[in-house]
Amino acid sequence: MTIALIITLIVFGIILLILEILVLPGLISGIVGVMLMITGVLWMYSSQGSTAGHITLACTAATSGAAILYALKSRAWERFGLKGHLEGKSVSTAGLPISVGDEVITMSALRPMGTILAGDHKAEAETTGEMVDAGSTVIIVKITPNKIIVKPKPNN
Repeated sequence: MTIALIITLIVFGIILLILEILVLPGLISGIVGVMLMITGVLWMYSSQGSTAGHITLACTAATSGAAILYALKSRAWERFGLKGHLEGKSVSTAGLPISVGDEVITMSALRPMGTILAGDHKAEAETTGEMVDAGSTVIIVKITPNKIIVKPKPNN
């Protein structure tokens, strides 16, 4: 009974370790799997002696390495990965008719990001930290290749 339980611990440990590498994120199943394998090997040392412990340690290490190597070489992990690809592109401010200091209207609330209307063009903008309601007038502070930074127009 003891040897069957030890082998079961080691096998479950190897399975959890492979699942950690291929499927499950977070290190929990990998740590539990390694702990199960260590427990099984140590239990074999204490119950069956050092010769059986050495054999179990060697077999566990070889089986774990072979199982991990096979799982990675067989590309079993590809079944769990995403097959699609992104076709979008980043937002560019290059063609917009705006410059620093221009006053534009917010189409949506900027908390801190939202949409502004620059002429006939919609663009995404970010505030310098303040929250701005929709329909407010803002001033363009900075223009980078992919971002417009605005601040609320002060009330005079």
